[in-house]
Amino acid sequence: MAMSLRIAAILAIVPVIHGAFTCSEGFKDKAGTPICAGAVSSTCSRATCCDVGPTCSDFSATWVLKQVVGGGCVADTKFFDLKKLGVEVAAPKGDAEVKAACCTAFADAKCSDWNAKSCPLGKSLVSSNAAPADGSNGKTLSQDKYEEMCCVVPPKTCSDFSTAWVLAQLLGQGCFSDSAKKFFDLKKVAVDVAAPANDAEVKEACCTAFADAKCSDWNAKSCPLGKSLVSPNAAPADGSNGKTLSQDKYEEMCCVVPPKTCSDFTTAWVGAQLLGRGCFSDGAKKFFDLKKVAVDVAAPANDAEVKEACCTAFADAKCSDWNLKVCPSGKFLVATASAPADGGDGKTLSQDKYNELCCREPMECADYAEEISSATSFSFAALAVLLSIYGF
Repeated sequence: MAMSLRIAAILAIVPVIHGAFTCSEGFKDKAGTPICAGAVSSTCSRATCCDVGPTCSDFSATWVLKQVVGGGCVADTKFFDLKKLGVEVAAPKGDAEVKAACCTAFADAKCSDWNAKSCPLGKSLVSSNAAPADGSNGKTLSQDKYEEMCCVVPPKTCSDFSTAWVLAQLLGQGCFSDSAKKFFDLKKVAVDVAAPANDAEVKEACCTAFADAKCSDWNAKSCPLGKSLVSPNAAPADGSNGKTLSQDKYEEMCCVVPPKTCSDFTTAWVGAQLLGRGCFSDGAKKFFDLKKVAVDVAAPANDAEVKEACCTAFADAKCSDWNLKVCPSGKFLVATASAPADGGDGKTLSQDKYNELCCREPMECADYAEEISSATSFSFAALAVLLSIYGF
């Protein structure tokens, strides 16, 4: 058979913003006409498109030592900025160029720049806060000022109260107290509890009414065999006390029979296709499309539904679907390009047409386009079976 289906899902790439590759962090475009490593924009990179010269990282060890003895950046009331390690240093790479690229004024320092200082016990560093020098020489920062600008008492969160309050709930206290029909909501563990973080604030931040419960909140319950939990579904209490949910109601609101997907039929249908059945049956000019392994197959998931969900016409095939073909040396596959069959049987593609539709010269950096990538994967077990079917 001249045609075979690609046995792994390939990245589907859709360019959305056009423009030459941008060399960030001070790097310059390569001279001439730089090219990418392949025929699509995802193969363009700083390494292929940019003139990558020395960066501040290459000077950091020496210049940090200079700073200790009053040289380097310090001579200009600046410091060697470790946040700039990726910035390129311009030619001729002398002291002036290093200073321009790598030094930052003490007046523009952030809390993270004072790495010899630390916050006192019970407070946390806010690294990105501004923390200009306050010393008379313009190069130092007092501990008091550092703590004022950089150190905060982290707010309590529901997580800090979860163990005690879940236990209290078992005793009718915590979120249950005062006959409240609420529970300690483990979905809220990251929520801040307002100061002074007493019982009232914890209740406000961390308790949820049973009337607003979700399926995931009833963690002592489970779905029966063959059904799957839909965690975000609403599942309010139905008990007379307003705090319980019956198993029958839980199953009704939270448990579903998971739909079959094309993945469930991959092995059998690819094998059937080799014998002229499956997507090939009744003379159909279609193939089992491995890009669709995550697509739901409608109930009752018989042959008709599988064909509807999982088969694709050869007229709509992509380059990635012709897995036994390869591009000639020096050219690169564009996986998502359209590559309809051109054979007389409507199911095959000639090598010449494949080369024409699917194989391109490497992309020039000037033709780069930002992309959205998507990929569909299927189990390694299914892949292993397919490999054995195809004799790999």
